[in-house]
Amino acid sequence: MSKPLITARRKPSFGVPWIALLLGLGTLVFAATGFNAVTARPTAPVQIVVQGEHRLNISQETVDAVVTEPILAWKPLKILVTHRLLSYDELQGRVDPGADVIISTAIVDDALNSERRERFNGAGIHPADADRDLNTSNRFDIHNAYMNNVGLGHGPAAVAAAAQRAAEVLDGGSIRTPEFWVAGTALGLLLTVLAFSFSLPRRRRREALHRRLAAAQLQLAGVVLDLEALEVTYRSTDPDQRPPAFGATWRQIRESSLAMARSEEAVIDAVYNPRTSLKPRTAAMVAAFEIKARRLVASADALMGAGSVLGGLEGSERTFDKLAAPLAFATRELLARLDAAPAGAVASKRIRRLEKALTALLGTGAKNHRSTAAVEAWKKAEQELERSATSVNRTLRRQRRGRVKARPRTGEDYSSLRVGLGLPAHGSQRILHILDSANAAARALHDPLPGTADGQEPPAPRHRWKLRLRRPGRPAVCVTAGIVSALVSLIAAALVTESVMDRPRWNLTGTQTLRSLTLDGDTRGLTEADIRRYLDDKFTEALNVTVAVRDAGAYLKMADTRVPEGRPSDPDLDPVAFVDALWRVKSELPELVDAATGELLPGKAIIPVWVFADDTATSPMPITSAIGSGDISRLGDSTWEYGSFYASSFRASTVATEIERLSRGLQGNGYMKPDVNETLLFWLLASAFALALVTLAQLLMYAGSVSMRLGKFGRNASRVRRIRRRLEAQALGLDDSRLNTVALLGAGSATNGAEAGQRIFERALAMAWRMADELGTRPLSQRLGADYLRQIDVLDDLVATLGIRDADAARRTHALLEASRKGTGAAMDPAAP
Repeated sequence: MSKPLITARRKPSFGVPWIALLLGLGTLVFAATGFNAVTARPTAPVQIVVQGEHRLNISQETVDAVVTEPILAWKPLKILVTHRLLSYDELQGRVDPGADVIISTAIVDDALNSERRERFNGAGIHPADADRDLNTSNRFDIHNAYMNNVGLGHGPAAVAAAAQRAAEVLDGGSIRTPEFWVAGTALGLLLTVLAFSFSLPRRRRREALHRRLAAAQLQLAGVVLDLEALEVTYRSTDPDQRPPAFGATWRQIRESSLAMARSEEAVIDAVYNPRTSLKPRTAAMVAAFEIKARRLVASADALMGAGSVLGGLEGSERTFDKLAAPLAFATRELLARLDAAPAGAVASKRIRRLEKALTALLGTGAKNHRSTAAVEAWKKAEQELERSATSVNRTLRRQRRGRVKARPRTGEDYSSLRVGLGLPAHGSQRILHILDSANAAARALHDPLPGTADGQEPPAPRHRWKLRLRRPGRPAVCVTAGIVSALVSLIAAALVTESVMDRPRWNLTGTQTLRSLTLDGDTRGLTEADIRRYLDDKFTEALNVTVAVRDAGAYLKMADTRVPEGRPSDPDLDPVAFVDALWRVKSELPELVDAATGELLPGKAIIPVWVFADDTATSPMPITSAIGSGDISRLGDSTWEYGSFYASSFRASTVATEIERLSRGLQGNGYMKPDVNETLLFWLLASAFALALVTLAQLLMYAGSVSMRLGKFGRNASRVRRIRRRLEAQALGLDDSRLNTVALLGAGSATNGAEAGQRIFERALAMAWRMADELGTRPLSQRLGADYLRQIDVLDDLVATLGIRDADAARRTHALLEASRKGTGAAMDPAAP
């Protein structure tokens, strides 16, 4: 019956936080969808149909000539442009005009004439929006876009501006409100953070528990590997020379090893099972297993050290050196203090006795005594050292002037080693306490030791202009990280909110100057130098400006051409006459006008200056080649419809102000105020950014904890994988239970050298597997240090040694079979070294 292949226990799966990852992925998809929706651009075409005869050079041909690039909307739109006035039902969208929007190009209406059915100018939308206020707002937006551009001297371009505005306000696309998408993203991130907050601590606890178990298993495997040597050490000691505690320690090691090997499987199952891994009982089992492993290692070290002394083996001197080191240092310190003390402070014979006791103790450890003789000599030397130290301590204590306290001493506990040697468990600690007490009294009574820093006050620190910060603890790091994250989130939210609002600035930010400034008409008292003196010459585009000075009475046809300076005029300006005056001025400057459309050529502008009979002047509106667009336009407004303006006798400043207003209007032209709540958007963005940072930190923590998966990458990880493959090849044919416990269950008298060698090989193989498992359980943070590389080197050397032994065993087996086949098997010894 063939043995099954070895099945090495792999690192347990600590679970993947699927809920958190799915929530995070869903949030990412939602955020990407929202970003695409908010930043989407319309793609549906807008059709403009011009009917009838129109003023201002408006026709189908001129409109098509003006629209050089297609106007796009969220849904296909048809704009009907008519010269007639509209009925009330057409304005309210109750009548289908054969288009989505109908626009009247009439400048004034006849609303007071109730006898006529069609008596309104403006725009109508069909079908009307269910929200009446929204429908009214959209109608006025479309009509105002037309009228504002008419006031800028436009004709066909005013129709194009109205069509563009209709495409903007008639929204038929998806939800593009930023608050909705940001709020949804923040909610998704919050759920992701909560899900990670639940799963990551559980994963960390399971990983920490597994690492503790792996470390304890490695300690157990080390003891098991040395068990053969421990047995040899025990049995090589003469039974008559073994103290009772020595035999008890050996039996305790053997029984504890067997008990731990039998209970190890239960602890492993409890840790590997997700249902029981986080229960308090499992944590208690791992803690008990760790304590037993530490005790077992301590007992094994003590047995090995005691056995080297009792058996007279090599290394017995090192055992005594361990016991003598703290006693020697404390005694030497006391002798130095007594030597520096005033004569007669302590009797000379007592000092000489103490020094002789120390010399005897060190000499006992250096001599190669056999068995218990060395232990008895050590015990007598310790007793003599204790008596002499007690005598000196009593003398010093009688001289003390007050209560003195010995300094606390830290050191390794050698009680197990002393018990194994048959010495009192706490004998050295008692002597150290006496020596420390004597040193404290001598330090309090006499001067500090010369040539040392004993008793010196630390020097006052120099004032240095250097910032020294204490290393912060984990709570301080968390608080600092939270504050930094909050500040970063607030700053990022403010920047994004500002970019979303993108308000046009009042201050001029252009970098270009006027290309030319030309004066036309009666320019008495008005020069280019006077105008530029008041002008803030900052434009966002290259512009040629012509200042056209005209008589207000002749062009505007006002009944009263006297306007009080600095006060608003009476609204007696005829809007139609005003528009006609603008087109008349354009006709007088044909070199600035496109003959096909009647619009100004690109980069041109006219500033009409209307001069009144009292020599005052006004310039209420410019004539531009730019089309006024957007919902908050400083380029043009509808105030010209009501005939209200201001007149001034300072023509140069009036013209300069109008040019600056034109520059400011061009700077903010096309601005669309987002339909968002700025305050709400800011706090939603701040929350989303903060939650995103927390989620990113949790993802990094999770990535760092996935040590096995991340361990698949990198040079060191590939080296560990190669070592594990060699281990698998060497373990071929071994049963999993044999790999872990056969050495313990089969331990006994090693009468057969080949059997003992096989047991040692299997124990070393188990040790290698434990080391490989422990290296595999390390998180990413522990894989970056030098200790990780050193452990890999140790494992590599061990596996290489096992491979040499395995190859040698195969060679010997082959030789034995060949010799048996030839009839000379008796001459071959497979167990020979």
